[in-house]
Amino acid sequence: MIGSGFFMTPRFYYATCQFGAEKTVKDEVLRAHPSLRFAFSRPGFMTFKEESGEAPFIQNPESIFTRVWGESVGQGKGEDALQSLIPLIPKGSVLHAFERDTFVPGDEPEGFVQNARIKKLMESGGLQGFSNAPRVGEYVFDLIYLDEGHVFLGKHLHQDGMEPAPGNQPLISLPATAPSRAYLKLEEAIHRFKPECKAGTRVLEVGCAPGGASTAMLSRGFKVTGVDPKRVDPSVHQNTGFQFIQKTAKTLTRDDLKTANPEWLVLDMNLAPLEALDEIHHVLELLRSIHGSKLALNKGFLTLKLNDWKFASSIPLYLKRVSELGFRDLAAVQLCSNRQEFFVYADSFK
Repeated sequence: MIGSGFFMTPRFYYATCQFGAEKTVKDEVLRAHPSLRFAFSRPGFMTFKEESGEAPFIQNPESIFTRVWGESVGQGKGEDALQSLIPLIPKGSVLHAFERDTFVPGDEPEGFVQNARIKKLMESGGLQGFSNAPRVGEYVFDLIYLDEGHVFLGKHLHQDGMEPAPGNQPLISLPATAPSRAYLKLEEAIHRFKPECKAGTRVLEVGCAPGGASTAMLSRGFKVTGVDPKRVDPSVHQNTGFQFIQKTAKTLTRDDLKTANPEWLVLDMNLAPLEALDEIHHVLELLRSIHGSKLALNKGFLTLKLNDWKFASSIPLYLKRVSELGFRDLAAVQLCSNRQEFFVYADSFK
């Protein structure tokens, strides 16, 4: 069993995730790795146990909703929780200290500071001599604050595409001028997938109100055509790089889109996934009929809502539908800025 000061045989794994996504992570992991057994859970955190200690190390759990996945090292409880774990961290190692999620993104109370408790604990514990900047292929020791007097230690392999900051969470803040948290989703997607971003990039954003993602793109010098039946923030509407079509996507016509030949398509609609994708199908058919082989579309940024967590089991169906629409080279992930939803990045379009 997991214990402070001991390595474990058979192996235990840990996963961190968004507050509320625990059952979805559990289902994903156990479906992909039936040799594992669920062991322990707290909101935003869980562990799994091997049936034996002879199985190959699982480096990637094939889970859309897992943020950090690694091997358990130990845990500490009580007043000396931290001191009991320090000897298990080799000197010179990369050490990340963070807290499990305790709120759904966007629901944090006023004055909340992420990781404040673990930072205070580390300062009082005299933890020094560790790096916090991992290289690809390097092990990172994760010191995770679970509850008062309960600290967990694990290690994960830093892989290409992972954020070098603790908890695989990028340090992106929401500007006071952004009308909504959609700003964070777009910025995090760009940060993680690193598409070429050049001034003048043409974007069609379906579900743009009130304008959070549009604000992020306009600040980069993009030209944005926004579609939404609701109004957008005046700061967006008045921007010379923004064109607004105040309609639902399913009621768009050729005349509405005759001047739009987007390189990117951004989707974030408050609809069930298949309904949203049906409306995007209509939009794409219009664009194809207008531009034919000269359609410039080459990137997709698609946020798909999960009205109920049980719909996560249908994600393979949703991804199949996205591919049928013409999007290629898909990557699905739950961004740290997502709520009860997930994100699909398409690196090309046919």
